[in-house]
Amino acid sequence: MTGFLDRLLHADKPQPLDVDTAAAMLSTTPGLLREFERSYHANVLDRKNAPTGPLGPDAKTVVESRSGHGLSDEALALDARIVRELLSDTGVIRFDGERLTTIPALAPVPEKYVTESDVNALQTGERPQLAGELIHRQIDAVNYPLLLDMWRRATDPKRSARRRREAYGMFRTGLDLLDLDPVMYRMLDLNPAGMGHWLPALAKANEGKTFFRIPRTVIAKAPLTLLQLSRVEYGSLTAATLDVVDRWAQATFGLDPDGSYFLKTGTYSSKYDYRNAHVADPHEVLQIGEYLLYIQSQAVEMAGPLNRPAMYGVSTTNEFVVREYIPDRLGLPTIYMGLPLRCEYRCFIDCDTKELLGVHPYWDPKVMNDRFRNHADRTNPHMRHDAVTYTMREPSLMREYGESRDLVAAHVRKLLPGLDLAGQWSLDIMRDGDDYWLIDMAPAERSTFYEQTVPKAQRRPMVENWIPELEGE
Repeated sequence: MTGFLDRLLHADKPQPLDVDTAAAMLSTTPGLLREFERSYHANVLDRKNAPTGPLGPDAKTVVESRSGHGLSDEALALDARIVRELLSDTGVIRFDGERLTTIPALAPVPEKYVTESDVNALQTGERPQLAGELIHRQIDAVNYPLLLDMWRRATDPKRSARRRREAYGMFRTGLDLLDLDPVMYRMLDLNPAGMGHWLPALAKANEGKTFFRIPRTVIAKAPLTLLQLSRVEYGSLTAATLDVVDRWAQATFGLDPDGSYFLKTGTYSSKYDYRNAHVADPHEVLQIGEYLLYIQSQAVEMAGPLNRPAMYGVSTTNEFVVREYIPDRLGLPTIYMGLPLRCEYRCFIDCDTKELLGVHPYWDPKVMNDRFRNHADRTNPHMRHDAVTYTMREPSLMREYGESRDLVAAHVRKLLPGLDLAGQWSLDIMRDGDDYWLIDMAPAERSTFYEQTVPKAQRRPMVENWIPELEGE
């Protein structure tokens, strides 16, 4: 049996097993399937120095490698002051599963802020790299004038379409990568894809309805000085800095050490390595601030020149989000290092005309099989595992989707009259047994399957506005 599993998970071994052959064998032999999963966890997923996933080192590994802050009492006392300053600049949206509450700030404005002299009074290794009015930048410069110029060029009708596209790409990339200033921070507020923009409208539209559920959620507006930490090298952050981030998260999200949580930013979940997104162990819960910061740092890197291709948009947010974790009650196969392969639906909707434009299976067989079988990392043991588990799950997954698609569509149509958003959106729905969960939204034209699902004549991309109203204008 060990030889079978070795040949299955490691395509570089002699006579590797074909994915379809392996899936057929595992589907008909429950004992072998259990051993397959046990071996994958023991020898790949949970092993130290195991192969990384497609996003590089996972949050759990990175955070654990930097645990044990061991700070002095003086450093801890200063960190506590800084956390209170950050809380005075933290706005929160809380959804308890039924009601939504908005809190503009979690603490009063302090009479006196931590100064650079306060920080420098500590030993070098114990100095936090942020406070309420202290920011840690790579380059001490204000970047918003450059971005405003790029936006002006991107929207100038006198310029060619190619030059406008180039300027738009430079604007979006700069907004995701450059050191933050207050104007850039307000630009991030204008991204309609942010959860703080669409979740209140979705929760209100679902009030009084019983078919769909929405996970309990806390959306926090990360203070500028904290969010800026995601734009410097994560490995350069000091123990005192990470201590501040963790304590801020504990106070902001009201975390239960024994709770199980799903983490994301306002625009990105990093679920393609599920160890980044799902936190359940009490020790991990205490480090949720570090998890969130690392996820945002990953997203920033995705817009950088070293990422091929560079992808702006996933880090265009100033929100950190903690949601209840919806446990898998059916024991389904997993992909992406632990993500249960539940039936999901991507619905495209027009909130102006109140129309359902189309529905597409989120785990589209053509896309998923191409991902696991044809990409350059297809021999990675994680991808080999996922190729097999997806192949096993695909028939029942597509059958479940086909049987419930019309039911989901009917209830989405009932939701639309009360959904007070503008433009066209994708709406993602996850099924868990008999429960259907509204889990995500995004502008339609930025969502996968848009062109396959929405007829060209019905497509209406959103009109973007990235220029905040500034005082004194």
